[in-house]
Amino acid sequence: MKKVVFAVLTALTVLSVNPVFAAGGDDDFSAFTASERKAALKELEFSDDISQDQIDSLSDAMIYELSKEDGEIVSIKKVSRNLDTGNEDEIGTRTLDPDDFEMTVVAKRIYEKSGKDNFKFVATGEWLTNPVYEFTDAIALAWSDDFTLYDDDCYVMTSFGAKRDVVTLNDVDPEGGIAYDIDLLVGRDEDEIVLTAKVYKDDDDGSANVVGEYGHVQIQASSINVGFSSGSRPSVEMSVSYAADIEMASPDYDSFDY
Repeated sequence: MKKVVFAVLTALTVLSVNPVFAAGGDDDFSAFTASERKAALKELEFSDDISQDQIDSLSDAMIYELSKEDGEIVSIKKVSRNLDTGNEDEIGTRTLDPDDFEMTVVAKRIYEKSGKDNFKFVATGEWLTNPVYEFTDAIALAWSDDFTLYDDDCYVMTSFGAKRDVVTLNDVDPEGGIAYDIDLLVGRDEDEIVLTAKVYKDDDDGSANVVGEYGHVQIQASSINVGFSSGSRPSVEMSVSYAADIEMASPDYDSFDY
């Protein structure tokens, strides 16, 4: 059945492009008008488990990313609450204030790999207030069930469009996760950091987990070290040098069936 769906949707993909984005690319997109947002959402397909409130909560940058491929959005998870992720052995580890930062992770079934379970994960970190410290931060995605990464992207969505010259790859585990460093621009609103990962595995039935995490550095650090745990409950660990401090966004855990 999945193969039949893949063949049909592959043909439709060639013929259909979301009319909202018919012209221009990432560098030209910054925000929707109210009518553009409504039109873009109308073109997206959501599973029955997703509520209207979840759909309405999606940011413009998230909607834009989800509009690039045909498929079904199977899960949406947004967190803005505090979670104590500190460790007694760590110096000054805190959690980002929910009034300052919001994390969203979405899983979308796509149809680029014939005969495979194929998904696109999108993590967005949205600054609700401009951060006091603007050095090098990190954003990461990690997943379970041995899905293999085959494509990724990371950029900062600003009011002037997408900027990729401020992000660099931090670490990648093709079967576990990916992370990017982000150079925050002093004195400028960062708006939203976007990380995408396309993954696949052999056609099967199961339930998997994906987690998004963001680390905000206080005081300049020489580097951010990122590690992944890709077990049944994937996780992302970040650390910095002794002289620095890192605040973590609430880890955004999401699950989906395949």
